[in-house]
Amino acid sequence: MLLETPPENPCFGCGKANPRGLHLDFERRRSDSDAREVVACTFVPREDEIGWPGLLPTGLHQLVLFEVSYRAALTVGGKVHRFGGEARLCQERLPRVGRRRTVEASVASSSPELRVEATSTNDKGAVCGRLESDRVPASRKAVAAAGVVLPQYLLDEMEP
Repeated sequence: MLLETPPENPCFGCGKANPRGLHLDFERRRSDSDAREVVACTFVPREDEIGWPGLLPTGLHQLVLFEVSYRAALTVGGKVHRFGGEARLCQERLPRVGRRRTVEASVASSSPELRVEATSTNDKGAVCGRLESDRVPASRKAVAAAGVVLPQYLLDEMEP
């Protein structure tokens, strides 16, 4: 099932309203290997998204891992989450520009916080990177205290 992103979303990773963004699309499905619920994103890095010649920059690679992890926490976890503990990032290789790349994330555990695991693979199925992160529900009160302005559709999903 394709997951909708509100058209007014300004996010660099997934927002359609960001003219320079990655415009990532997400789908919710069952994993091919073990039938767990995952959020997946498949995209092809563009020619102008390079670090070293022909390679996606480390920062953009990590951005996609974080974006898919966030979307898994929101979709599978059922509400907006923020980081709430440790995150472990491992990068094994950078994806090549112009070649398909897939990132999948799932909720590995949910007690007491969510543990989200994401893996990116290249067009040959080789692992490019992994992100494991702990997440806790975000609250409107904490967002307001931090001075962050979020769109109403995200605030509606949060605890008071």
